[in-house]
Amino acid sequence: MENWPKFFKLIKYNELDSTNSEAKRLAFKDSLNKCIFSKVQTKGKGSRGRHWISGSKNLTASFLYYPKGNYINFSHRTFIASLALFDSLKYSGVDYKDLILKWPNDILLKNKKISGILLETVKDKNSSRLALIIGVGVNLNSYPQKISIYNYSKIKPISLNTVIGKKTPSPKDMVTYIANSLLYWENTYIKEGFGNIKKCWLNFSYHIGKKLDFEFKGKVIKGSFSGISDDGSLRVLTEKKIVEINVGDVFFYS
Repeated sequence: MENWPKFFKLIKYNELDSTNSEAKRLAFKDSLNKCIFSKVQTKGKGSRGRHWISGSKNLTASFLYYPKGNYINFSHRTFIASLALFDSLKYSGVDYKDLILKWPNDILLKNKKISGILLETVKDKNSSRLALIIGVGVNLNSYPQKISIYNYSKIKPISLNTVIGKKTPSPKDMVTYIANSLLYWENTYIKEGFGNIKKCWLNFSYHIGKKLDFEFKGKVIKGSFSGISDDGSLRVLTEKKIVEINVGDVFFYS
């Protein structure tokens, strides 16, 4: 197992309402970068207000740190986090051919949802500094059998144990893999910029031209995948033109 990276101070809890909520509470208390890790969270949050359902043998953690830059630079960390989680699953024993990245931050295992990533920012009340929180949830040993209407998605869930069985890492081992990989991709971004991050992300995403549906506020746009822009928006080729989308649900055709 890899050693814990010194970049993050690991703070462990038996139970929390939400690791992201705790990260917000800890932001700017000092200048230390932190990983908030909890065995159980009771009010986990997913994207667009959805509830993230997690069992006690799954992973729930949030990374709190203070990168430089503006909100676009912060949004680039969505792709950094996705690559870190992709690498961590591969390191756990998953065949990389069974994994695919889907905009903006989904990692699919055998075309099913294995994880969730939620980015949030916090502004310091006493300065212009921003804190970045990257919340990560991974279905290691279980996944929700019943999904409420509020959490509904066309993408069905899966657990890591379903695919690799006894090789499935513990939550503590998995968060260690993610912490090391997140630090690697963060350093890559700082040294080489978003262009290289985008290139690597696209290597493990759907191919350009893949047909998709985009849904937002009850409206459906049909088109094909045309990559991502420099600010991280999804580029969709419709019948008339390329449109750039920065929020919504995207579903690729099998």
